[in-house]
Amino acid sequence: MKKCYVKALFFTAVTLITTSCAVQHEAILGDAIRFSDDAYSSYSHSKGIFKNLKYQSVPYKLYYQGSVRNEDIQKMKDFIRADHQGKFTAGYYALDLGLDRVRYIRKNYFKHDQNTKFYIIYMTDGLDNTSVQVAKNNKQIFFTNRAEGYAKHIQRKIKRTMGAFKIRQNTFKIFPMMFLGNDIMSNMKKRGLTSIEDIKNAVKEDMKYYRGSSKGTSTPEVLLGTNFLEITQDFEEMFESSGFDFYVPVGYRGENIRMNLEDADGKEIQIEGTLKKKWFMWCLTNIKYPNNVTIPDQRLLYRGKPLKELYASNRNDMKATQANFRMDDIKLNGKNFKVSYTSQDHGKYYETNSEYDAYKRNNNDAYVLLIMDESGSLGDQTQAEKNAMQDILDIIMKTATK
Repeated sequence: MKKCYVKALFFTAVTLITTSCAVQHEAILGDAIRFSDDAYSSYSHSKGIFKNLKYQSVPYKLYYQGSVRNEDIQKMKDFIRADHQGKFTAGYYALDLGLDRVRYIRKNYFKHDQNTKFYIIYMTDGLDNTSVQVAKNNKQIFFTNRAEGYAKHIQRKIKRTMGAFKIRQNTFKIFPMMFLGNDIMSNMKKRGLTSIEDIKNAVKEDMKYYRGSSKGTSTPEVLLGTNFLEITQDFEEMFESSGFDFYVPVGYRGENIRMNLEDADGKEIQIEGTLKKKWFMWCLTNIKYPNNVTIPDQRLLYRGKPLKELYASNRNDMKATQANFRMDDIKLNGKNFKVSYTSQDHGKYYETNSEYDAYKRNNNDAYVLLIMDESGSLGDQTQAEKNAMQDILDIIMKTATK
């Protein structure tokens, strides 16, 4: 039976958030790692290398230079399907290693690409009960002998990693994902929680320190489910972001800009603002939109308030020919608004901007890391989890390359 820690880590899925308008990537690289009591055997912490991947430190090329790499996608699925079940849950340790891998990939593959997007897909079914011991056995940490201490270490590491990405404009997100199986249910009952809603609320509270994002995105909802199909469907819903990327040519500095958004059902939204230089940074100011539309500000000091101004992701690039922006969590009448088409107007009378092309944006590289729990508590649900992770990989490729 797994021990129940007050700050147990049930993490999580970092998920790819892309615009609903097609964004073609130059390269999408991917890795997969499973964790249990023997998580350390599949990964070399010090060098940032996966030992059990065929290409060692070379990630799978899921999409590369204009085409989907079906062979590498199949190799990744073969790894997911492999039999590698252990007894315990080493969740903190697995994410610790995963963050190392993200840093390694960024340094060695995308060092000069400020627009790279990084996603960790992390799925678990229970409470962490062996990370501290595994880490000590591998001489990773010396400062704590409690799960709560390791949790705080991971929290700091997430913030440091996100901070490093934020400076360089990379996107890095974390979403929680948990299967509510027998293990988590029995442990929650020990806390006196009996209803599904009480359990879900407790899980969300425990997980709040291990989720978040670094740039232009809000703290995501926790993905919870009593079956993997439910979790996968929720993932697909959140993966298709209610946000979009757009640019404004810098020659329109000082002019009014209006973005015309349309969803697949033909519903329209207009968002207006003025392109300016503020503190020597590109910024869209005086943003206005209809009363039945909500767009939260993502800046630390204004988080959750209505969006009034938006800084460009390349705001400090003085040689830029266009200012690149992203808006997230757009809702129309309280429901996610998924953009399928955009156009842009400019000037006093909002003339159509013939220079704007919704599909003419900078290519974004991407890195996807799948982290799977295969501890003994999954039991006969292990295969269902593997199937779900394969489905999630298909969702990522379908959404990212369309």
